[in-house]
Amino acid sequence: MWTGRILGPRIATVMAILFLFAQIIAFPALNAWGIIDYALAQGFLAFGLTTGNAGMVALASTITQPLNGFILSVLILVFIILVGILSVDAYKKVNRISFILFVAMLALFLGALVSVSPSAFQLSVDSSLTNYNVTYSSVVSAVSTNPQFTTFSLYNTILAFPLLGFLTYSGFNFNTYAAGETKQVSKSIPRALILAVAITMVFLFLESELTYYTMGANFVNGVSYLFNTGALGSLPVQPTLTFFIALATNPYVGFLINLGVAVGNFLVALESVVMFGRIIFALSFDGVIPHKFANVNDRFHSPHYAVLTVGVLAIATEYLYWYGPGLLTGYLNSAIAVEVAYLIPGLAAFLLPFVKRDLYERLVKPLPGWLGKTVGGWPLISICGLGVTLIWLFGIYTELFPVMTYGYLGSSLGFAAGATIAPIIAALILFEGARAYRKKKDGIDIVMAFKEIPPE
Repeated sequence: MWTGRILGPRIATVMAILFLFAQIIAFPALNAWGIIDYALAQGFLAFGLTTGNAGMVALASTITQPLNGFILSVLILVFIILVGILSVDAYKKVNRISFILFVAMLALFLGALVSVSPSAFQLSVDSSLTNYNVTYSSVVSAVSTNPQFTTFSLYNTILAFPLLGFLTYSGFNFNTYAAGETKQVSKSIPRALILAVAITMVFLFLESELTYYTMGANFVNGVSYLFNTGALGSLPVQPTLTFFIALATNPYVGFLINLGVAVGNFLVALESVVMFGRIIFALSFDGVIPHKFANVNDRFHSPHYAVLTVGVLAIATEYLYWYGPGLLTGYLNSAIAVEVAYLIPGLAAFLLPFVKRDLYERLVKPLPGWLGKTVGGWPLISICGLGVTLIWLFGIYTELFPVMTYGYLGSSLGFAAGATIAPIIAALILFEGARAYRKKKDGIDIVMAFKEIPPE
């Protein structure tokens, strides 16, 4: 909504469609798939290997079969949709319980990394994965003999940062879509955003240091390299860090650690479906799509049609994860649509004090004082907006160079351009079509809606 008031309705519609197109694939569908494919499967396999339970080993392979995995993922998404429709209170209860469980299991993960010695870890890998022809030394040798993997490159690290770095934090800002439903919004959301980033930074530092100490940098890099080149084909699940640490600790603790990954994925998928429903609601509120999508359920006080729409789209893209990995891999590995979508609000924030001075002065008053400050005569909000814009422009730039990340476009550049341009064209057609329809049917120009201040 705010982007539309600053940059105009067409740009706002483009941003919304680009964002939904990229993020419904990358968040609800991806995380529902991840609950099965790189959390529960790893938990079952590790438990089976460490306890000698052949049934658990078989179960790990069974749930990752396309039909079984798709059915389980859809059931998870259906539950998430129901929570989203059942009211904000239902969402808060499920979210809080899940978050408490996630933190507890996260503590188990860090505890396991601290308690397991490097030698014990190496022995656990060798003893557990013998039948899969995977040993600690074979993984390490795959990397140690390749200088490209054993030398540090600051240049490549910087090029890899925008996509991989932001992917780690992406989702922390989704609470802004519920600003109108948040108590003391001017204080709550800034605090939540800052704390989310700060806590994540501390955890990632601890996790990285402990992981490299316990497992060894060459082992971690080697597993990733071998799996992505198909050299770990005998292993029936993706080789995650939580899977490997589960091999070296108590079987039940190991299973809970992997269950924690599943809970974490569930939290992201839940938040995404609920918050993306607010984007559908905003498009409907502004008249870009039928007003029915802005209906609020009388009993549950939730935008049920908007949430249901996001859920249905997530289920559709979930099918592609299990039955069309080439399409999804191609999209997630190459599309720049998400960078463009995130770049637009950064540009809006940068321009706000200059193109909408009156709106800026009304906006900063209820916010914490520091958000309204200036630096060298430049409003802080403009400086931050410029930073966001430049980071995502740099993110697009980095995809043009061959660094060791999944984001390098190479021969996929044409596909990436098409996956970005097509939603932009579709968004513009959608807006102009809706505008013409509203003018003819109701005699109302929906452009006027974008001149109003949002209710929140």
